[in-house]
Amino acid sequence: MKKSIAIILSLILMLGLMSACTTAPASSSEAPATEATPEPDAALSGTVKTGGSTSVEKVMTALIYQFQDINREVTINYEMNGSGDGIKNTISGMYEIGHSSRELKTDGSEDGLTAMPYAIDGIAVIVHPDNPVSNLTAEQIKGIYTGAITNWSEVGGNDELITVVTREASSGTRGAIAELIGLEVEDDPTTAIVAEATTCDSTGAVQTTVSQNSAAIGYMSFSDVDPTAVKAVQFEGVDISEASLKDSTYTLKREFYLLTAEGTELTPAAQAFVDFVLGAEGQQIVADNVLLPIN
Repeated sequence: MKKSIAIILSLILMLGLMSACTTAPASSSEAPATEATPEPDAALSGTVKTGGSTSVEKVMTALIYQFQDINREVTINYEMNGSGDGIKNTISGMYEIGHSSRELKTDGSEDGLTAMPYAIDGIAVIVHPDNPVSNLTAEQIKGIYTGAITNWSEVGGNDELITVVTREASSGTRGAIAELIGLEVEDDPTTAIVAEATTCDSTGAVQTTVSQNSAAIGYMSFSDVDPTAVKAVQFEGVDISEASLKDSTYTLKREFYLLTAEGTELTPAAQAFVDFVLGAEGQQIVADNVLLPIN
């Protein structure tokens, strides 16, 4: 009898231990659920029309893709047509959200907008990979773009006439580098970009043009540089990199902005996209695309 009782007690103890072992995985499997991405708002739907800067194409495409993957009933339309159009069309109401790779002008022509920075990007000065020039100063770049310097031999390169490549007048990248270098200063014709310059309407076109011409020089968003196609030269003796942009030793840089019209309430889908870009997940996507997050 005592032996039977002992056996029964042993069985009860074993069952208790088995029960403790099976509940541990259950509790541990539940823990990550509290950290998972929240379920999207089922009521969130609609189309958000946006457009502007071509320099933000890579990061903006990644942001839109991830946002739409989470919110399957929302479509974000992004027209790539330059910062100038992004600003103009947001003011007119054509775009709910505009994209700009330069600051808004302070002369009153671009009033009525709220500009929200979400990334910091470097501007790379690029040449053909076969070009021996590896460093340029601000004065040398200004001289090249204004026509004061016309031959690569004047800056340590080959005896070859320089082909100047620039962006269209409404480009945010053009506006940013013009401000940083001192180009196109109002009422000062000596700062004008040479009329013979090759003008490209997108970041990709600049890179392609320079990659096909050993005498060319251009400028573009660092995040889009293909080192197999072009060479980014040093600026004032500093290589462009994430590290040199973070510590500001490389000074040719600007911010990317989301633009909205002041006093106009965004649709729920548009507001959700803005919140996503400025939030933790969006800022991680910014970092993943070789840009510096704002937050």
